[in-house]
Amino acid sequence: MKTIEELFYEYAVVPVVVLDDAKDALPLADALIKGGLPCAEVTFRTEAAEESIRQMTTKYPNMLVGAGTVLTIDQVDRAVGAGAKFIVSPGFQKIAELTKEAVALATEIRK
Repeated sequence: MKTIEELFYEYAVVPVVVLDDAKDALPLADALIKGGLPCAEVTFRTEAAEESIRQMTTKYPNMLVGAGTVLTIDQVDRAVGAGAKFIVSPGFQKIAELTKEAVALATEIRK
């Protein structure tokens, strides 16, 4: 199985998509796959993001689907729970904050 890094390199382009309605998720996934680009970053700026990721990854488990514009640990948990294979968070400061929260959470879980 290829790593995510290998898939990013292979695809060269990752479409960033904003879905306002989860009913659009599967037609979009179908079109991307048929077009030879079985990947997408679904932005977490809409209420439909989590369900869109869930639908895409359920129907197409081999499709590389991730979540973008992720700003909180709760969004990370929801995206991963829906099947996201990668997370994109804008801005270095926010990434640093999320990393600190994730490390603290992992440390707490280990106790």
